[in-house]
Amino acid sequence: MTKIIHNSAKIGDIVLHYAQSGMENDELVLMLHGFPELWYCWKDQLPVLGDKYHAVAPDMRGYNLSDKPEGVEAYKIRHLVADVVSLAAHFGKNSFYLVAHDWGAAIAWAVAIAHPDKVKGLIILNGVHPYIFANLLSNNDEQIEKSQYIAQFQQSGIEHDMLAHDCEWLMEWTFKDHVAAGLMSKEDEEAYKTAWKRPGALNAMLNYYRASPLKPATKETRGKGSGLNPDNFHVTMPTLVIWGEADHALVKENLDGLEEFAPDLKIVRLPGVTHWVTHEAPEIVSFEIMSFLDRLELRKPAEKR
Repeated sequence: MTKIIHNSAKIGDIVLHYAQSGMENDELVLMLHGFPELWYCWKDQLPVLGDKYHAVAPDMRGYNLSDKPEGVEAYKIRHLVADVVSLAAHFGKNSFYLVAHDWGAAIAWAVAIAHPDKVKGLIILNGVHPYIFANLLSNNDEQIEKSQYIAQFQQSGIEHDMLAHDCEWLMEWTFKDHVAAGLMSKEDEEAYKTAWKRPGALNAMLNYYRASPLKPATKETRGKGSGLNPDNFHVTMPTLVIWGEADHALVKENLDGLEEFAPDLKIVRLPGVTHWVTHEAPEIVSFEIMSFLDRLELRKPAEKR
C-alpha cells in the first residue's frame, strides 16, 4: 500500500489541507468526510485506493487544518460544491470520482447534480439523497425523531457544550463505544479531539447545519412536504451506495426509491454496521470502493485506458 502524504491547496479565498495517496496515478478520487470528522476517517482507505488511483481526502472548509471562514453564509452549499470542483482543478482535473460520507455525501450529491459532466462515478457511504431526505424530514416520524439533533446543532453556542470536559459530549455522541470496543484506538480518539479543539473549528463545523435549509418538521409543519421539485435532483453517473443498516441517525427509507434519482445504481447493505462505516467495516468499505472504481475503469474504451 502507498503512503499518505499531506499538503494544502489554495482554493479561491481559502486554503484546504488534504491527505493524499498514489500521487503518481492519473485518475483522481476525491474523498469527502462528514460531521464531525476530518480527512482521518479515510486513513484506512487512502493507502488502498492509492495503489491504482490518486486518492485525495481534504479537510473540508471549517474543519481541522483547513481555513475557517467566518459567518454562516460561507458554509452554504454553493460554496461547498465550488470547493470540490476547485480542488479537482487544483490537480488539473476536469472530471473525477467522488467518494463521500455523511455531510460529505450531501455535498457529493449536490456536486453530481450540478456538474454531471465532472463526476465520473459517485460513491455514497451512509449519506442521504437531498430530495428523499427532505421529504422524510417532513413526513416520516422516525426520521423526524432521529433528526432532532439537527435543530439542536443549529442553535447558537452549542459548540461550547460539545467542547466541555475534554469533548465528553461529542465523544459520547460519536466514538466512545468504538474506542471501548477496540474499533478505534486512543490515538484515533486524540486525533479527533485535537481537530475539534482547534480555534474556531467546532463553530465552523456547526455552520454547515446552520446554513442548511433542512430541519426536522415540527407539529405545525409536519406533513407539508419539502416543496422541492424531484426533477431537479437526478444524477446520471454510475452510483454506489454503501449503507450500514444499524445507522442511529438515518432510517432505511432513505434508500427507498433511490433508483428513480440514480438509475445506474448499486446498493451494498451492511447488517449490524452503524453510521460510522469506515471505522466499523474498513476492509469491506475499501474492497467495495476499489471494486466499483475498477469496474468503471473497465467500461472505458480501450484507447482511453
